[in-house]
Amino acid sequence: MKKTIYSICMVIFQVTLPLFLIMGAVLVYTQLFGAIIGDGHLVKTINSSLKTYSVWVSCICAFAGFIMSYTKEKKKGEKKEEE
Repeated sequence: MKKTIYSICMVIFQVTLPLFLIMGAVLVYTQLFGAIIGDGHLVKTINSSLKTYSVWVSCICAFAGFIMSYTKEKKKGEKKEEE
């Protein structure tokens, strides 16, 4: 069961990581371009149209990575962390 959950989370992580990085880069560089040319409408438009989706995708990526850290199988000889 852990292996299946880990595999599903890995696929989700591998898809969402580049997706949110690209969306974030597009968001930031478009805002920078809009600020340089003095087009406030462009900055507000890209912010309102892309920010929410970028944040959602990054949250999904973070949760997938978090779940992966708990479902990763231990290698032989690897000690369990003592609390």
